[in-house]
Amino acid sequence: MNAHEKEQRSIELEAQLLDFHQHKMPLQGVTPPENMLAFVAQLIDSIQRVMYVQTIRARPISAARADPRSPSFDPIRAAVAAGQTEEAFWLIFLATHCGRNLRTEWRLAAELYGASQAAPWTWTRVQNDPEAYADWVEDHYDTFTGKFGNHRKYESLKPGDKGTGAVVRSYVDWITGFGSHAAMVAQAKAQANGNARRAFNVLYEQMRAVLRFGRTGRFDYLTMLSKVGLADIDADSTYMNEATGPKRGARLLFDGQIDSNTGARVLEARVAALEQHLGVGMQVMEDAMCNWQKSPNLYQAFRG
Repeated sequence: MNAHEKEQRSIELEAQLLDFHQHKMPLQGVTPPENMLAFVAQLIDSIQRVMYVQTIRARPISAARADPRSPSFDPIRAAVAAGQTEEAFWLIFLATHCGRNLRTEWRLAAELYGASQAAPWTWTRVQNDPEAYADWVEDHYDTFTGKFGNHRKYESLKPGDKGTGAVVRSYVDWITGFGSHAAMVAQAKAQANGNARRAFNVLYEQMRAVLRFGRTGRFDYLTMLSKVGLADIDADSTYMNEATGPKRGARLLFDGQIDSNTGARVLEARVAALEQHLGVGMQVMEDAMCNWQKSPNLYQAFRG
């Protein structure tokens, strides 16, 4: 999105928000002009983050992006290059579990993929022997130099039931229960009668089986599967009942105060109505509200 396109989209979003506020439901939080500008800017940022993945899907991808020994390694691009394969799902899982750190970028994901190994820890290799992978991580965790990203800052590489080894074992068990990643998605779509939003909810609930993947982890993993084209699913909710940021953002947006008494169910219905009016998708709404509530009257870029 170039500067002109951003300006035009911002004008459109502001007009849509004002129309919603005046004719459908009050948006007390963006009544002050500076709040409106800040919220629109966060919506634009969130839209661009979704568009970014769509853009890289349309471009040639270097083989170095899939090589964990390369400083250019990028698990998202590697997954796109891998296409509709089981390896692509595994790369998205690693990307989500690690997160992109602002300082070390994708280094931790590269290390967990086997940057120090003669051959990567591919999905086939990990699925066939998850214990060997967990043992390897626990034996070498203190040699890794990459760091977890902001969404995963409470995760650990250390041995134990909260460490990466245990997380990966639970993920392998979850997928193996379906037979494959592809079968997991197909079953969810069948259970949802082909509805992309209901299928997202089915997978969101099933993924509770994966250790250390709470609301944010599951939401990030599933929305990324959608963005890279691995699953025809679409976020049906922000799932704010299990999170602080989106709930505070929704309360501020609709009630004008982050500590209002409005419950999550009512807020979700309001957000759904606004998302339908704007047509931006639930992922954009979740991301924008979460970031906006951190600085509601002055736009700040959040990249973590």
